[in-house]
Amino acid sequence: MSELVVFKANELAVSRYDLTEHETKLILCCVALLNPTVKNPTRKERTISFTYNQYAQMMGISRENAYGVLTKATRNLMTRTVEVRDPLVKGFEIFQWTNYAKFSSEKLELIFSEEILPYLFQLKKFIKYNLEHVKAFENKYSMRIYEWLLKELTQRKTHKANIEISIADFKFMLMLENNYPEFKRLNQWVLKPIAKDLNTYSNIKLAIEKRGRPADTLIFQVELDKQIDLVTELEKDPTPPPEKTHSNTVRNQEKKPNDRLIDGVKKTLLQASEAKIQLTGFEAKFLSDMQSKYDLNGSFSWLTDKQRTTLEKILTKYGRMKR
Repeated sequence: MSELVVFKANELAVSRYDLTEHETKLILCCVALLNPTVKNPTRKERTISFTYNQYAQMMGISRENAYGVLTKATRNLMTRTVEVRDPLVKGFEIFQWTNYAKFSSEKLELIFSEEILPYLFQLKKFIKYNLEHVKAFENKYSMRIYEWLLKELTQRKTHKANIEISIADFKFMLMLENNYPEFKRLNQWVLKPIAKDLNTYSNIKLAIEKRGRPADTLIFQVELDKQIDLVTELEKDPTPPPEKTHSNTVRNQEKKPNDRLIDGVKKTLLQASEAKIQLTGFEAKFLSDMQSKYDLNGSFSWLTDKQRTTLEKILTKYGRMKR
């Protein structure tokens, strides 16, 4: 579970949609199982499949509960839309999250719509976070605000900030324009549950203040705990490898095993994107996560023995561990 990472375009983090808690978690789980590095994804590459047991393990629920939750959430999801706005042209587009689902005795197969692909693959400006940080949220708006705050922090290249938004814009983003006319009710049913979820379960600490009489502005005092989270560390340029000089020959020799690993990862993903090899869903996601974390940290020093063994097995399988 800790290896599942959600990649989303910034536009989705501020888009308009209204999903229940379980519908949101289903979407996030499916997004985390995609390989976001794929170019021009085919129908097969935008198809996610997992067993009810796997979903139960990922979300920390029983197998029996998983089937019921997935059945209801998937049926409803087929009628849900997401609205993405373009601030430059005062326009927007509306499309479905998914357009096909199939239940068998053991597993669910779900296919993302073609229209949403630009917001999930080959991303230029995006957020990324570990699914572990949001899977326990109890309020359906908590995931939305977590993603929005993460986008704001990433764009500002900081881990701590006061982020302001008008109450009107806040309610518009969450499709609450006609709800909670009084701040007291908005605070009780939306803001407090959001703060409780983020402070209890996520890697973000949050306090929410208001401004104005009557209140017209919200101030989100937010801090991302980078110490416990390497996956969602704010974007930074990968550290370039040191030049080969006489003074660092020994250091380069020590890095050769890791160099071979990251080279193998990149070449294997490239061959998969060019359809020269066919990775399994797990292999594609695992390699994509390994490259993302390597880019963030500039090394594989964080690899556990289990992760390294899995990585070497995959690369050996596709002939990328030959010396």
